[in-house]
Amino acid sequence: MKFELLDPKRHDREGFDCGVDALNTYLQRFANQDVRRGLTRVYVLCEEARIAGYFSLSAHSVSRQDLPPKIQVGPYEELPFLMLGRLAVDRNYQGQGLGDTLIVHAFAITRSAAGQIGILGMIVDAKDERAAGFYERFGFQRLSGTALRLVLPITAMDHLLG
Repeated sequence: MKFELLDPKRHDREGFDCGVDALNTYLQRFANQDVRRGLTRVYVLCEEARIAGYFSLSAHSVSRQDLPPKIQVGPYEELPFLMLGRLAVDRNYQGQGLGDTLIVHAFAITRSAAGQIGILGMIVDAKDERAAGFYERFGFQRLSGTALRLVLPITAMDHLLG
């Protein structure tokens, strides 16, 4: 398996089923449009044309007051992050640790971007409490005033990835 940017002409989006309709529909119907518009980048973990999992990354800003105190740096009201918009593993590949593989790859891209532009870390909107628990295993912290929005600073990624 290897990571690639989504190529709608090459990757089988219709065959993807993670068990969550919203995540399936996004990949099958909206991901390519968002990529073409420059709103996001979608990375797929695939075997040839078959997609085992995917995630999306885009630019995002967060209100300084919503962040944990250790991340409230600088005088700016809005602070830059990358948004992990979606992350899903096809049912046929679930239980094999591919969710971890996907998020670690997203961390590597985020760290690389932070070396080129100013960003403080990653933000994610978990779909539910189970997903929030998955992200919390990696050190994500919930933002104040939100039930399922979490943040992970670059320094925590550095610690996780070594």
